[in-house]
Amino acid sequence: MNDTPAASRYPFRPWVRSTCRRAMIWGVGVVALLGLVAWLFRTPGSAPLGRAFGVLAGYGLLFWLTLLKVWWTAGLAAVEVDGEAISYQPLHTFRPKRVPWERVLASAPRTGTQSLRLVVLKPRGGGARELFLNLGVIRGQHRLLDELDRQLAAHGLLAIAGREHAWRRPEWVESEPAMADATDRSG
Repeated sequence: MNDTPAASRYPFRPWVRSTCRRAMIWGVGVVALLGLVAWLFRTPGSAPLGRAFGVLAGYGLLFWLTLLKVWWTAGLAAVEVDGEAISYQPLHTFRPKRVPWERVLASAPRTGTQSLRLVVLKPRGGGARELFLNLGVIRGQHRLLDELDRQLAAHGLLAIAGREHAWRRPEWVESEPAMADATDRSG
């Protein structure tokens, strides 16, 4: 992510990483147990059992490596906010996604969830795209929302009356009713 000194970093909550660690340990245990059961009930010289055990070991290794990658990613900043952009780190990708403030059309928490909805301009081809950030996995989510409020106001978005942490560009109008319902309840 951006190494600008003025950037605010919001890490993943500790339980995200510890859950991955527990899943890795239990996953290895389950694969080992299945391997032991397959070995105990083997018939001598059974080639299919050898192939089945190889497939099981391969899937177990893939499962463990996937969880190791998620565990490693959970040690990075979940969201970083600076004067130029917001960057967020999906747990399933290796690099963070960066969205310049100029591309943000609207932002609002989704009602009844711990999700933040961002509507952004697509980098190529125009049109709007929705991004959702799971605020439940971010440590300091209330500070993050306050920081987003400051940045969105500074970059020309207007607060939506009656909705906390809800913003939109003055010139932007949503084309789909479902999208409009999530962002603008002012009628």
